Amino acid sequence: MTASAPVQAPKNATYFKEPTLVTRRDAVRFLWGDEDSHFVADLVYGRGDRLAALVYKLAPGESFGSSKTWRPLYDQDRYYYVAQGELTIQDPESGDVAVARAGEAVYWRGMRYHYGYNFGTEEVFVLDWYAPQERAANVPEIETSVKKRAMTGRQEGRTDLLGRWPTDALKDLHDRYEQGRMVRLGEDTALHFILGEQDPVLMNLYASTEALTAGTFALRPSIMAEAEQHPGDEVLFALEGCVHVYLPETYDWYELHPLDCLFLPGGTPHRYCNNGAVPAKAAFCVAPDYR
Repeated sequence: MTASAPVQAPKNATYFKEPTLVTRRDAVRFLWGDEDSHFVADLVYGRGDRLAALVYKLAPGESFGSSKTWRPLYDQDRYYYVAQGELTIQDPESGDVAVARAGEAVYWRGMRYHYGYNFGTEEVFVLDWYAPQERAANVPEIETSVKKRAMTGRQEGRTDLLGRWPTDALKDLHDRYEQGRMVRLGEDTALHFILGEQDPVLMNLYASTEALTAGTFALRPSIMAEAEQHPGDEVLFALEGCVHVYLPETYDWYELHPLDCLFLPGGTPHRYCNNGAVPAKAAFCVAPDYR
Protein backbone atom coordinates (compact mmCIF):
# COMPACT_ATOMS: atom_id res chain seq x y z
CA MET A 1 0.00 0.00 0.00
CA THR A 2 1.40 3.42 -0.94
CA ALA A 3 1.98 5.79 1.96
CA SER A 4 0.82 9.37 1.54
CA ALA A 5 1.42 12.68 3.25
CA PRO A 6 -1.11 13.95 5.81
CA VAL A 7 -4.42 14.95 4.26
CA GLN A 8 -5.15 17.82 6.65
CA ALA A 9 -4.02 21.37 5.99
CA PRO A 10 -0.75 22.32 7.72
CA LYS A 11 -1.46 23.03 11.35
CA ASN A 12 -0.84 26.53 12.73
CA ALA A 13 -0.57 28.02 9.23
CA THR A 14 -1.01 31.79 9.17
CA TYR A 15 -3.86 33.15 7.07
CA PHE A 16 -2.88 36.69 6.18
CA LYS A 17 -5.35 39.49 6.90
CA GLU A 18 -2.96 42.30 7.95
CA PRO A 19 0.78 43.08 7.73
CA THR A 20 2.45 39.93 9.02
CA LEU A 21 6.06 38.89 9.55
CA VAL A 22 6.81 35.16 9.53
CA THR A 23 10.39 34.04 10.10
CA ARG A 24 11.93 31.01 8.45
CA ARG A 25 12.09 29.38 11.87
CA ASP A 26 8.34 29.85 12.43
CA ALA A 27 7.21 28.64 9.00
CA VAL A 28 5.08 25.49 9.14
CA ARG A 29 6.86 22.35 7.92
CA PHE A 30 4.68 20.28 5.59
CA LEU A 31 5.43 17.19 3.50
CA TRP A 32 3.80 17.23 0.05
CA GLY A 33 3.35 14.05 -2.00
CA ASP A 34 3.72 10.30 -1.56
CA GLU A 35 6.11 7.53 -2.59
CA ASP A 36 4.88 7.54 -6.21
CA SER A 37 5.09 11.29 -6.73
CA HIS A 38 8.07 11.56 -4.34
CA PHE A 39 7.99 13.78 -1.28
CA VAL A 40 8.72 17.50 -1.21
CA ALA A 41 9.59 19.40 1.97
CA ASP A 42 7.55 22.63 2.15
CA LEU A 43 7.96 25.63 4.42
CA VAL A 44 4.50 27.19 4.57
CA TYR A 45 4.63 30.81 5.75
CA GLY A 46 0.94 31.50 5.22
CA ARG A 47 -1.70 32.48 2.73
CA GLY A 48 -4.06 35.34 1.99
CA ASP A 49 -7.06 35.48 -0.30
CA ARG A 50 -4.91 36.47 -3.29
CA LEU A 51 -1.36 35.33 -2.55
CA ALA A 52 0.48 32.58 -0.67
CA ALA A 53 3.98 32.46 0.82
CA LEU A 54 5.71 29.12 0.39
CA VAL A 55 9.24 27.75 0.03
CA TYR A 56 10.04 24.21 -1.05
CA LYS A 57 13.30 22.32 -0.89
CA LEU A 58 14.90 19.57 -2.96
CA ALA A 59 18.06 17.80 -1.86
CA PRO A 60 20.65 16.83 -4.51
CA GLY A 61 19.18 14.06 -6.68
CA GLU A 62 15.63 14.61 -5.45
CA SER A 63 12.67 15.19 -7.75
CA PHE A 64 8.88 15.31 -7.73
CA GLY A 65 6.25 14.14 -10.20
CA SER A 66 2.66 12.99 -9.93
CA SER A 67 0.60 10.13 -8.53
CA LYS A 68 -3.07 9.21 -8.36
CA THR A 69 -3.38 11.33 -5.24
CA TRP A 70 -0.92 14.21 -5.79
CA ARG A 71 -1.14 15.90 -9.18
CA PRO A 72 0.95 19.06 -9.79
CA LEU A 73 -1.53 20.56 -12.26
CA TYR A 74 -2.73 24.12 -11.62
CA ASP A 75 -4.59 26.65 -13.77
CA GLN A 76 -2.55 29.62 -12.57
CA ASP A 77 0.36 31.90 -13.26
CA ARG A 78 3.17 29.94 -11.59
CA TYR A 79 6.48 31.55 -10.60
CA TYR A 80 9.38 29.64 -9.02
CA TYR A 81 12.28 31.85 -7.89
CA VAL A 82 15.47 29.92 -7.08
CA ALA A 83 17.06 31.30 -3.92
CA GLN A 84 19.76 28.61 -3.81
CA GLY A 85 20.96 25.82 -6.08
CA GLU A 86 19.71 24.87 -9.54
CA LEU A 87 16.15 23.87 -10.39
CA THR A 88 14.92 22.01 -13.47
CA ILE A 89 11.21 22.08 -14.29
CA GLN A 90 9.64 19.90 -17.01
CA ASP A 91 6.22 20.00 -18.62
CA PRO A 92 5.97 16.23 -19.17
CA GLU A 93 3.14 16.48 -21.71
CA SER A 94 4.75 19.02 -24.07
CA GLY A 95 8.40 18.21 -23.34
CA ASP A 96 9.25 21.82 -22.43
CA VAL A 97 12.14 22.03 -19.96
CA ALA A 98 13.46 25.12 -18.15
CA VAL A 99 16.59 25.29 -15.96
CA ALA A 100 17.04 28.13 -13.46
CA ARG A 101 20.02 28.82 -11.22
CA ALA A 102 20.16 30.92 -8.05
CA GLY A 103 18.84 34.39 -8.84
CA GLU A 104 16.68 33.14 -11.73
CA ALA A 105 13.10 31.93 -11.99
CA VAL A 106 10.93 29.49 -13.94
CA TYR A 107 7.56 30.88 -15.01
CA TRP A 108 4.51 29.65 -16.90
CA ARG A 109 0.76 30.21 -16.96
CA GLY A 110 -2.29 28.07 -17.57
CA MET A 111 -3.27 24.48 -16.85
CA ARG A 112 -0.02 22.52 -17.15
CA TYR A 113 1.51 19.56 -15.38
CA HIS A 114 5.03 20.14 -14.09
CA TYR A 115 7.75 17.93 -12.67
CA GLY A 116 10.73 19.25 -10.69
CA TYR A 117 14.34 18.03 -10.43
CA ASN A 118 17.54 18.87 -8.59
CA PHE A 119 20.38 17.64 -10.80
CA GLY A 120 22.91 19.77 -8.88
CA THR A 121 25.17 19.13 -5.93
CA GLU A 122 23.58 21.47 -3.36
CA GLU A 123 20.15 21.75 -1.79
CA VAL A 124 17.65 23.80 -3.79
CA PHE A 125 15.46 26.44 -2.13
CA VAL A 126 12.56 27.73 -4.26
CA LEU A 127 10.18 30.60 -3.54
CA ASP A 128 6.85 29.25 -4.80
CA TRP A 129 4.35 31.92 -5.89
CA TYR A 130 1.10 31.48 -7.81
CA ALA A 131 -2.07 33.39 -8.62
CA PRO A 132 -5.00 33.31 -8.63
CA GLN A 133 -5.66 30.98 -5.71
CA GLU A 134 -7.50 27.88 -6.92
CA ARG A 135 -9.03 26.87 -3.60
CA ALA A 136 -10.03 28.39 -0.29
CA ALA A 137 -7.28 28.74 2.30
CA ASN A 138 -8.91 26.19 4.62
CA VAL A 139 -9.27 23.51 1.89
CA PRO A 140 -6.31 21.09 1.78
CA GLU A 141 -4.74 20.55 -1.63
CA ILE A 142 -5.31 16.81 -1.55
CA GLU A 143 -9.10 17.34 -1.69
CA THR A 144 -8.83 19.05 -5.09
CA SER A 145 -5.75 17.21 -6.37
CA VAL A 146 -7.40 13.78 -6.61
CA LYS A 147 -10.13 15.25 -8.86
CA LYS A 148 -7.76 16.62 -11.49
CA ARG A 149 -7.31 14.95 -14.86
CA ALA A 150 -4.64 12.31 -15.21
CA MET A 151 -1.55 13.08 -17.24
CA THR A 152 -1.71 12.13 -20.93
CA GLY A 153 1.63 10.69 -22.01
CA ARG A 154 5.13 11.91 -21.26
CA GLN A 155 7.76 13.52 -23.46
CA GLU A 156 11.48 13.48 -22.57
CA GLY A 157 11.99 16.82 -24.26
CA ARG A 158 11.10 18.81 -27.35
CA THR A 159 11.56 16.08 -29.94
CA ASP A 160 9.99 18.36 -32.55
CA LEU A 161 13.11 20.53 -32.41
CA LEU A 162 15.61 17.73 -33.02
CA GLY A 163 17.61 18.54 -36.14
CA ARG A 164 16.56 22.21 -35.99
CA TRP A 165 18.45 23.50 -32.93
CA PRO A 166 19.66 26.19 -32.34
CA THR A 167 18.27 27.43 -35.66
CA ASP A 168 14.76 27.70 -34.17
CA ALA A 169 15.86 28.78 -30.67
CA LEU A 170 14.65 32.38 -30.88
CA LYS A 171 11.33 31.37 -32.45
CA ASP A 172 10.79 28.74 -29.78
CA LEU A 173 11.51 31.24 -26.99
CA HIS A 174 9.05 33.72 -28.51
CA ASP A 175 6.41 30.99 -28.82
CA ARG A 176 6.90 29.98 -25.19
CA TYR A 177 6.33 33.52 -23.94
CA GLU A 178 3.28 34.02 -26.17
CA GLN A 179 1.68 30.69 -25.25
CA GLY A 180 2.45 30.82 -21.52
CA ARG A 181 4.77 27.82 -21.63
CA MET A 182 7.76 27.32 -19.34
CA VAL A 183 10.56 29.87 -19.61
CA ARG A 184 13.61 30.85 -17.59
CA LEU A 185 13.58 34.42 -16.30
CA GLY A 186 16.43 36.45 -14.83
CA GLU A 187 17.82 39.94 -14.43
CA ASP A 188 18.97 39.77 -18.06
CA THR A 189 15.31 39.54 -19.19
CA ALA A 190 13.80 41.76 -16.48
CA LEU A 191 11.76 44.93 -16.92
CA HIS A 192 13.64 47.56 -14.91
CA PHE A 193 12.15 50.45 -12.91
CA ILE A 194 13.79 53.12 -10.72
CA LEU A 195 11.96 53.55 -7.40
CA GLY A 196 12.38 57.05 -6.01
CA GLU A 197 14.69 60.02 -6.69
CA GLN A 198 16.53 60.94 -3.50
CA ASP A 199 17.58 57.35 -2.67
CA PRO A 200 16.82 55.47 -5.91
CA VAL A 201 16.42 51.68 -5.91
CA LEU A 202 16.57 49.51 -9.02
CA MET A 203 13.53 47.22 -9.24
CA ASN A 204 13.93 44.15 -11.46
CA LEU A 205 10.52 42.88 -12.59
CA TYR A 206 11.05 39.33 -13.88
CA ALA A 207 7.36 38.79 -14.74
CA SER A 208 4.35 41.10 -14.83
CA THR A 209 0.94 39.82 -15.96
CA GLU A 210 -2.70 40.37 -15.08
CA ALA A 211 -2.32 37.75 -12.33
CA LEU A 212 0.98 38.70 -10.66
CA THR A 213 4.17 40.76 -10.78
CA ALA A 214 7.38 39.32 -9.33
CA GLY A 215 10.98 40.39 -9.14
CA THR A 216 13.96 41.39 -7.00
CA PHE A 217 15.75 44.46 -5.69
CA ALA A 218 19.00 45.20 -3.89
CA LEU A 219 19.60 47.78 -1.14
CA ARG A 220 22.97 49.37 -0.50
CA PRO A 221 23.83 50.03 3.18
CA SER A 222 22.15 52.87 5.06
CA ILE A 223 19.30 53.48 2.63
CA MET A 224 15.57 54.05 3.06
CA ALA A 225 13.68 53.89 -0.24
CA GLU A 226 10.75 56.16 -0.95
CA ALA A 227 7.29 54.94 0.01
CA GLU A 228 5.23 52.91 -2.43
CA GLN A 229 2.03 50.88 -2.32
CA HIS A 230 0.29 48.39 -4.58
CA PRO A 231 -3.38 47.64 -5.31
CA GLY A 232 -2.50 43.95 -4.93
CA ASP A 233 -1.18 42.04 -1.93
CA GLU A 234 2.60 41.71 -1.60
CA VAL A 235 4.80 38.96 -0.22
CA LEU A 236 8.45 39.87 0.41
CA PHE A 237 11.34 37.49 1.17
CA ALA A 238 14.80 38.58 2.31
CA LEU A 239 17.53 36.84 0.30
CA GLU A 240 20.79 38.40 1.48
CA GLY A 241 21.77 40.65 4.35
CA CYS A 242 19.13 42.24 6.56
CA VAL A 243 16.09 43.87 4.94
CA HIS A 244 13.93 46.27 6.93
CA VAL A 245 10.46 47.47 5.96
CA TYR A 246 8.91 50.61 7.47
CA LEU A 247 5.17 51.34 7.40
CA PRO A 248 4.89 55.14 7.63
CA GLU A 249 1.17 55.18 8.47
CA THR A 250 1.45 52.87 11.50
CA TYR A 251 5.18 53.31 12.32
CA ASP A 252 5.69 49.55 12.22
CA TRP A 253 9.31 48.47 11.65
CA TYR A 254 10.05 44.92 10.43
CA GLU A 255 13.41 43.15 10.25
CA LEU A 256 13.88 40.27 7.79
CA HIS A 257 16.82 37.89 7.61
CA PRO A 258 17.34 35.42 4.72
CA LEU A 259 14.13 33.47 3.99
CA ASP A 260 12.08 35.48 6.47
CA CYS A 261 8.79 36.63 4.92
CA LEU A 262 6.62 39.73 5.20
CA PHE A 263 3.03 39.95 3.93
CA LEU A 264 1.57 43.38 3.07
CA PRO A 265 -2.13 43.72 2.15
CA GLY A 266 -2.98 45.78 -0.92
CA GLY A 267 -2.91 49.52 -0.33
CA THR A 268 -0.32 49.39 2.49
CA PRO A 269 2.30 52.18 2.11
CA HIS A 270 5.78 50.81 2.81
CA ARG A 271 9.44 51.73 2.54
CA TYR A 272 12.25 49.23 1.92
CA CYS A 273 15.29 49.87 4.08
CA ASN A 274 18.80 48.60 4.74
CA ASN A 275 19.76 49.69 8.23
CA GLY A 276 22.97 47.67 8.19
CA ALA A 277 26.52 47.99 6.90
CA VAL A 278 26.41 45.32 4.16
CA PRO A 279 24.29 45.08 0.99
CA ALA A 280 20.88 43.42 1.21
CA LYS A 281 18.67 41.76 -1.40
CA ALA A 282 15.01 40.72 -1.50
CA ALA A 283 12.53 38.99 -3.79
CA PHE A 284 8.87 39.96 -3.95
CA CYS A 285 5.57 39.06 -5.57
CA VAL A 286 2.44 41.23 -5.88
CA ALA A 287 -0.97 39.81 -6.87
CA PRO A 288 -2.86 40.77 -8.81
CA ASP A 289 -2.02 44.42 -9.65
CA TYR A 290 1.38 46.06 -9.17
CA ARG A 291 0.29 49.57 -10.20
